[in-house]
Amino acid sequence: MNKLLVFLFLFLVVSLNAQETVKVGLIFDQTRVTGVLKNFEENVKAELNQLLQYRYDLSFKRYDGQDEPSIMLSNIYQAYQDNDIVVSLGLISSQIIAKSQEFEKPTILAIVMDSKLADYPKTNEGTSGVANLVYIESPFNIARDLSALYQVRPFKELAIVYETDFGEEGRDLLENLVRINLEASEINIDLYLMDNIISGQTTFAEDTDAVYVFPVSGKTDDEIKRVFDIINDQKIPSASLLGDDYIYFGALMGYETAQNFSLIPRRIALNTLKILEGKDAGSIGVEIDTYNENLYLNMDAARKIGVYPDFEMIAKSTVINLLEDNEDRKLSLRTAIAEALRTNLDILVSRYDRDIQNNEIGVALADQLPQLDVSASLLVVDDITALSYQGAQGEINWLGSANVSQVIFSEPILANIAIQKILAKGAEYDLQQTQLDIIIEVAESYLNILQAKTNLSIQQKNVEVTKENYNISKSKNALGYVGASDLYRWEAELANTNIQLNVAVASVKQAKFRLNQLLNRPINEPFSVTDERLEDQLLLITDGRLDQINDYGQLERYTSFLVNFSKDKLPSMKRLEANIAASERLKRSRERAFYLPSIALNGSMNRVLGKSKVPEVFTELDNVTTWNIGVGLSYPIFQGNARRRLLDQSELQLQQLGATKQNVQNQLELRTRSNMENIYVAFTRIGLSFQAAQAANKNFQIVQDAYNQGQVNITALIDAQNSNLQTELNAINALYTFILEFLNLERSIGFFYFLASEEERNQFFQESNQFLLKK
Repeated sequence: MNKLLVFLFLFLVVSLNAQETVKVGLIFDQTRVTGVLKNFEENVKAELNQLLQYRYDLSFKRYDGQDEPSIMLSNIYQAYQDNDIVVSLGLISSQIIAKSQEFEKPTILAIVMDSKLADYPKTNEGTSGVANLVYIESPFNIARDLSALYQVRPFKELAIVYETDFGEEGRDLLENLVRINLEASEINIDLYLMDNIISGQTTFAEDTDAVYVFPVSGKTDDEIKRVFDIINDQKIPSASLLGDDYIYFGALMGYETAQNFSLIPRRIALNTLKILEGKDAGSIGVEIDTYNENLYLNMDAARKIGVYPDFEMIAKSTVINLLEDNEDRKLSLRTAIAEALRTNLDILVSRYDRDIQNNEIGVALADQLPQLDVSASLLVVDDITALSYQGAQGEINWLGSANVSQVIFSEPILANIAIQKILAKGAEYDLQQTQLDIIIEVAESYLNILQAKTNLSIQQKNVEVTKENYNISKSKNALGYVGASDLYRWEAELANTNIQLNVAVASVKQAKFRLNQLLNRPINEPFSVTDERLEDQLLLITDGRLDQINDYGQLERYTSFLVNFSKDKLPSMKRLEANIAASERLKRSRERAFYLPSIALNGSMNRVLGKSKVPEVFTELDNVTTWNIGVGLSYPIFQGNARRRLLDQSELQLQQLGATKQNVQNQLELRTRSNMENIYVAFTRIGLSFQAAQAANKNFQIVQDAYNQGQVNITALIDAQNSNLQTELNAINALYTFILEFLNLERSIGFFYFLASEEERNQFFQESNQFLLKK
């Protein structure tokens, strides 16, 4: 028995060491490959090795066409001489190979543009039917791309941008490739070489309605982006064959290709295995039923060109750059607050109130200064009255007079000056209170933007997950594993997720509108926020202060410290104290009204400036000036008991203000202690919420894999997906709630730590530590 086991072991070792060598030739059009094909060669090799490494010894040889058809022809000939299996990974190389009548070696055409145009053979069974030839139907669908572009902008003049010029024959082939996919034959097609567009040697015709861009491999990302910048500057809608690549360079639309391309390496490996097992390549299926049709839309490009897809198309698509950002106006939390303190209209109104009150001091002081007025009048009297003047005046007289007065002592005036000065301080406290209110409103609006953007990101991801699950269901339906009910259910789920996505987009816009309003900017003016997360704001705002609290006792002592700390910081308390001081001064003035007189100096001067028609019976006298000056004292004896009533009123007002002060202090302590409790609850919720989100995500991944393998039904997957979504939203909301509660606490004590100077922060920490160390 032992000898038999040893024999079998040696047989297996010899067999493994004696694997058959298989040479695989990989043919490319160019040396440099970019975009979705960037790592394509590595993926193909990885799939082949993973599937075949235990049965065959694989050897790979690469052939680069360098964008020259003659070199490609030479490479194809050499590849058939050198290898057992030939795999074409280039569009043009596949086109050249497909023209052959016979294939001496098994041939796999992996990258093809349009099998109908190239007249690739296809039987009713979905195979090529040609010995040694199998191709993989293209994930590209030019007819679908152009139809979507036409839906956005119906065109009659279509521009085609391509990379390599293969002469007149190549241009004719490219034009035919496009025309066969157009529904309308009267559309005019113009071809543009990408290099000529970039260099400016060629520009798009003025009547160009739309642009369709073919894939390029020999251009940098910046060069490709430059092409789309030129297209967008000319306000022309564009689509690209490589949708999810070029959409980020500036294309308006394009269908997803990366995920579809990811299916091809596995199909190459499976086809290779079938060939090595003895199956003729011509009898292997060429179709892939699981290609998805996910349309990408670039709203940034739409805004630049002023052409927008309709809502129905948007609802069915993956939309990028949904929100308009302005990188030239970029806000952080601190810069937003600083701008609000300069420009907010509520603060501006409060500043005017302060300035008006300061002006009232000057008005009050004016009553203490000398008062002087002059006047002139023209007096006409009858002749009888003129006789009574005895020559000093006539029937027509021009008179001038002046009056001067100076208050020597007046308690009401002194009281008014003092009260206006106190009220000016109160107006300053009102301004400070308005500033604190605006700071919390700006911070809340800024955090609302971050929360809304995070929610939008989560909703976008949920839409993508729903599409992924929908595609899984389509694949299973094609294989007969699930019925149409699963597809309909996923269509309903996709519609619902798109509704939530639209709500999320609106929430971000509304949050930005609110911040613009607080900053006194045009409501719809675009801006961007710095690349900050809610977690970053948490660290900015708390800055280690929670490290001082480790148990309920410290929580209670810290809260008591904040209550005491706020008494000297809150403008609302200072404003109330100013009102009390003003009322006390008014009361003293009313008490003094019982025994203090008012003393004033008064004087006047009169002169006849001119006269005419003096009665003839009198000699006309020279004009003279008369004057008088005197000191007056005023003391009220009886005013209907008004002084007593006013004094009682002042006493009642002081009692009312005292009760108001106590009420405000109680509310302050209530607010501070309640906010502190809310912070504690919110803080504990953060960790638990993120823990729940991580667990829900892991559960979703497991359930999704199980659904893909047919182990669970659609209901279980939808429940897992909804749980994953809700827990992720809960985690973000928990973080947002905590930060907002912390800011509300700082508002309740009148001290925003993250806006304070280094000296103020150190003083806060010193005072808090001393308070906490007290027994």
